[in-house]
Amino acid sequence: KAGMLGLKGHRSVGGLRASVYNALPKQDVVSLAQFMKDFERKNG
Repeated sequence: KAGMLGLKGHRSVGGLRASVYNALPKQDVVSLAQFMKDFERKNG
């Protein structure tokens, strides 16, 4: 729904898992951080 690819649920504890590499543009990291904050607020 958020247009992000490669996000996975953690198999033993649920939730959300993302891999972030140095080559990822800063804006993508900022977008991921905002998405994770929203996810936590809705699901935490």
